[in-house]
Amino acid sequence: MRLSIKLSSEREYISLPLHHSPTVQGMLYKSLPPYLSKFLHDIGFFYNGRKFKLFTFSKIMSEHFIIQKDRKRIKYKTPITFYISSGVDDISKSWGENFIKKDKIILGKNHLYIEAIEVLPKPDFSGEMTVKTLSPITAYQTVQKNGKKFYKYYSPQDKEFETLLKENIKKKYYILKNKKIEDFPFEIKPVKNIRKARIKYKDFLIEAYEGEFKIKTDPEIFKTVYDTGLGAKNSQGFGMVEVL
Repeated sequence: MRLSIKLSSEREYISLPLHHSPTVQGMLYKSLPPYLSKFLHDIGFFYNGRKFKLFTFSKIMSEHFIIQKDRKRIKYKTPITFYISSGVDDISKSWGENFIKKDKIILGKNHLYIEAIEVLPKPDFSGEMTVKTLSPITAYQTVQKNGKKFYKYYSPQDKEFETLLKENIKKKYYILKNKKIEDFPFEIKPVKNIRKARIKYKDFLIEAYEGEFKIKTDPEIFKTVYDTGLGAKNSQGFGMVEVL
């Protein structure tokens, strides 16, 4: 289930760190009941020892933004809008209920209040879709070099990009449906406005890609993972897409 959240402020602009995914993520955890927040943050859902949070969120959307000269902070004109979603409907419902109950939302050092909440209907999925990123997609593998582990990121031009996204879908589908799938059709190709984004999450620099992509896949399988995000690091604000 996907929600649209519109937040207003008494100030014309709010100020956030330039790389503010951890700030938004922290606000989302605090906007859940303590037991659910602790479960998602500390435990999550497991597949072969890998932990999944099964939620994602978009970038902040605003009529206007200003990046400060030192490139350490960004100002957004209010109101701001962002999307959150989870493959587990009860989690999304809990966000909606808790946002409605709050008198104010604390985002960084900004005091905001809810202007509107909307439950967004799922689009009509087909075997071939064009999607647009609402937050960039990242695909990576952990590799070793000179005895040290590091992340190797892949671009949409690399065959590993498609392979890793497909494997990620298999795992999420199994968690959500408790049904293992050995294989299914999946192709993703860049269409236009593809841009590499280097986003800092805490102390890590993550490479990801934004733009429009064409996806060919089984619509029923894609439907079950649409709200969890494409690719990795979804709960850190990566991989949310909308169907055009």
